[in-house]
Amino acid sequence: MILFHTILTNKDPYWTALQDIYRTSFPIEEQRPVESMERLLAEDAPYRISALLDENGALLGLLTSWEFETFVYIEHFAITPTLRSSGYGAMALKTFMQSLSLPLILEVEPPTDDITRRRIQFYQRNGLILYEYNYFQPPYTSEQKGVVLKLMGSIPENKYFATNVSHTLHREVYGVNF
Repeated sequence: MILFHTILTNKDPYWTALQDIYRTSFPIEEQRPVESMERLLAEDAPYRISALLDENGALLGLLTSWEFETFVYIEHFAITPTLRSSGYGAMALKTFMQSLSLPLILEVEPPTDDITRRRIQFYQRNGLILYEYNYFQPPYTSEQKGVVLKLMGSIPENKYFATNVSHTLHREVYGVNF
């Protein structure tokens, strides 16, 4: 069983450990600055940070998400490195998806090597579809570079929906206006 503990402030007892998982799990260009995460927690943003816990309260991983009008977006999802390939990721994703009434969207690196192909296959095994839509993740800060990524979703791809998702993410998550 996976429990989702919502982080409300940077004073939460899991906050420091979540930052460690976050920093070691994502390339720097795919990391939102921690100060930005803290600011979003303090605002009335549709942003949520969850500590993934087992039934005894042991930290298994983290999931950050945004809930928009037409979809829910997973910004970051990672299991503690020592617990990867133990089934916790699939359990957490399944539990999260069952709690949703909207389609789920996330970004992945294009399938260019064994690691990126395995990551996509993990999400496909858990019910997500790789979209053909060409997607670019804008940088979080002026010091970072944007990243060419792919979108995956819990509903079949259609161009209108993928375009809407892209524009919403660019505007709301990355602060880029068209």
